[in-house]
This record gives sequence, C-alpha cells and structure tokens, in this order.
Amino acid sequence: MMTTRIIQIISGIAGLGALTLGLLFWIANIDLINIHMLFGLLVTLTLLVMSIIALSTRCMRIWGIVGIVYALIVPVFGLRQSGILIGDLHWLIQTAHMLVGIGAIALTGIIGARYVALKQSMAKPTTEPQAVR
Repeated sequence: MMTTRIIQIISGIAGLGALTLGLLFWIANIDLINIHMLFGLLVTLTLLVMSIIALSTRCMRIWGIVGIVYALIVPVFGLRQSGILIGDLHWLIQTAHMLVGIGAIALTGIIGARYVALKQSMAKPTTEPQAVR
C-alpha cells in the first residue's frame, strides 16, 4: 500500500509541474515544452503502473482497463494537440489537453485510493462472538 501512495505522490508532483509549465507556455510564452512533456510522461507512466496494479487485483479490473486505455490516450493527444483546430479556436484544444492531463492525475489518485480501501477492508479480521465454555 505504501507503493501506491508513492505512485500517487509522484503523479501529483509531476502533474503540478506539467500544469505549471503548460500554463506558463500558454499564458506567458515561456518555452519549457520538453520539461512539460517529461512531467506529462511521468504522469502517464504512474497512471499506467497504477492501472496494472488494479488490473492484477480482484474487484478492480475494470478500473485497470480504463486506466490503461486512458494512459494510451494521454500521450497521443498531447503530441497531436498542436495540429488540431489551428487558429482562433485552438484554445479549446489547449483547454481539452489540460483537462485530459488533470483527468490522468485524478484517475491515478482514484485508482490508488480504491486499491488502498480494498486492501484495508480485506485485511480487517472479522470479529465473531465466541462461545463461552
């Protein structure tokens, strides 16, 4: 369970870094795209790892499949977004790109939290009344 917490922390820090650098590029034209892409890749990899953990856990396989599909979509959309809807309406694609990234961070956290809750509920011993002899 500690591993899932570390993965969530890495995802959150990398996500915050990617979001900050993306907004700096979008608003102030500060070009740190390579670092932004590295942070985005870290977010995607943490989502992929968390999804594989979920896929190998009973009762979480659907979350694992959703996470893997989402982890495949994130980099494709990230790399292709600069050529979609070029012109005055490109801000719509930039906004969608930002929301997809935030969604990846959130999905990593959701899968991690559900995994921890499931493992904790499985670890609790059942307390049954015992007969007095």
